Amino acid sequence: MPMATAAGHRCYELWDPMPDEVREGARRFAAVQALNELVGVLQYVEWLDRAPSHTRRQMLMAKIQDEVGHGHVVARVAEDLGMPRERILLDYLEGRTRIHNIFHYSFATWEEVGPGLLLTNSAAITQFQSLAKGVYLPYARALRKVEREESFHYQHALDLTHEILTHGDAEQRRRVQEGFELWLPRILAYLGPPDTDTLHTNRMWQVGLKPDGNDEVRQAWLNKIIPVVRKLGLHVDPSLVRQAPSGEWEFEMPDWAQVKKVIANGGPSSQRRLDWVRSALERNAPYRRALQGVA
Repeated sequence: MPMATAAGHRCYELWDPMPDEVREGARRFAAVQALNELVGVLQYVEWLDRAPSHTRRQMLMAKIQDEVGHGHVVARVAEDLGMPRERILLDYLEGRTRIHNIFHYSFATWEEVGPGLLLTNSAAITQFQSLAKGVYLPYARALRKVEREESFHYQHALDLTHEILTHGDAEQRRRVQEGFELWLPRILAYLGPPDTDTLHTNRMWQVGLKPDGNDEVRQAWLNKIIPVVRKLGLHVDPSLVRQAPSGEWEFEMPDWAQVKKVIANGGPSSQRRLDWVRSALERNAPYRRALQGVA
């Protein structure tokens, strides 16, 4: 029998009878995350042959391996709910699903990689910690596994940023600061538009798949990351993010129309991502058919 959560929702295993909205919502959540894990890794692949040392290349390669693994972990969750793995990528190519705004960009310099990853990984961890409280247990378990490995990626990004700020020259330190200021608004947008006033009407919140609203997750993330970047020595421009006397974080609201345009494959690296996935699927099609016994 399904278990009850502290919030009063029922928790479900794959074999449990469950409302259609829970099954379809969990399938969509897992498929979208799988897509973002698998396509988002291309941001880092682009830097494999440009990492400045063998050690950094090894660290980056380990991160790429983990991210691909995360994609397959959550793709399995979606697959068990009726979404074939290949369909996840085909839906992306055919315009039925989108990747998050942050994966439509690339890193312009090595100094940008550290703060970009630091912000991205910390936001993803905060988001996964929230979603892992959801009612579909296989997805919650997958998220907890992914979250543990993301903590290593966070430490990698922290170390990389600290290394450049400590041992880099003035120009490198300036690039790190610029990278932070560039990626901060993108991650604020990644966590979604304000929804405090509308969360109670969100069906995924009502059925227990979305335990917290975007605003709550964003506040939790800022509480964690702003002290970290300040300790590193990065300047937090109050025109971007500032803390009110109440303790709540205020921030420069993203241009949501522009964010929507980027997500609709209007970003600077959008076409490159699409082309790479299309090429990979076409190139590997004979091998997939052979594995499926179709050749």
